[in-house]
Amino acid sequence: MSHVTTGEMCITNLEDAEEAAKVLGGKLVKGQTTHKWYGRFLNDWHNDRAAIRRGISAETFGTCEHAIVMEDATEQDYEIGLVWRPDGKGWDAIYDLYGPGARLEAKFGEGLCKLKTEFGVRATKRTYSELGYMVEERRNEQGKRQVMVWK
Repeated sequence: MSHVTTGEMCITNLEDAEEAAKVLGGKLVKGQTTHKWYGRFLNDWHNDRAAIRRGISAETFGTCEHAIVMEDATEQDYEIGLVWRPDGKGWDAIYDLYGPGARLEAKFGEGLCKLKTEFGVRATKRTYSELGYMVEERRNEQGKRQVMVWK
């Protein structure tokens, strides 16, 4: 079965994506033009998370400009494809969550939420540093992660 979905994020900087993937046990493979998935679109999933319901053509499934793979991937594991967005603002993260794809969500979060958070932290730190701000990442008294930004 094919259950192709998107990570609901726009990756705008490959270096930030590379660092985010690495923190979570993945690696960015620049220039990889295909990513592993079920391999055939069966039109058997119509959930709101389905990529086809989000305007992504099934003909493009499995193709990408770059990929994120798990460091501990087996031969059967699926991968995340980074696909250039039609609006030209960056890359969408596309992946198949069925079967072996469950390991992607275990590592990178449901809907790639952990990857999205890590990417956001890196993008925020880089952007504000480039603007001349002081940036510090730390844990607060409750153990929650914080990114502090000041002039």
